[in-house]
Amino acid sequence: MNLNLAVIVMATLPFTVVDKTAPDTAVRHLSGKELSDILNKGKAAEALYSQAIIAKHDTHLIYMTGRNKSGQAEVHQSWNDNIFIQEGEASFVVGGKAADAKEREPGELRGSTISGGNTVTMHPGDYLFVPAGVPHQMIVKSGGWVTFLDFKTHK
Repeated sequence: MNLNLAVIVMATLPFTVVDKTAPDTAVRHLSGKELSDILNKGKAAEALYSQAIIAKHDTHLIYMTGRNKSGQAEVHQSWNDNIFIQEGEASFVVGGKAADAKEREPGELRGSTISGGNTVTMHPGDYLFVPAGVPHQMIVKSGGWVTFLDFKTHK
């Protein structure tokens, strides 16, 4: 699939992104029900993913995401990923080389697959650290669902 077609296909897939960020000058509480409701919108709609953006800063980003489809191969040049599985199961291919990688935005590459990487299967409670510059791809089994918390830290 060429990059233009891939972009068109990705643009037609349903997804839900809800920005729950707020100034860090006061205590903020997000209930488990509120986060679950956001994530379950994608599950019910068979969306690629649903996501609650919890924090956005120059040095870190925090996302809670639910997804039922595999993602593209990714390489973040300046961001480390700290991934905690909350529900379901997913495999991650890490290392190797991202095939057909193109710059999506400055410092962010996306490709179709990873060749030569190692695969690790993750379950609730598992943690994965992916350093900046390391290709990685989440694989979700057909019919599966996974929710995860991702702390991105600037290298």
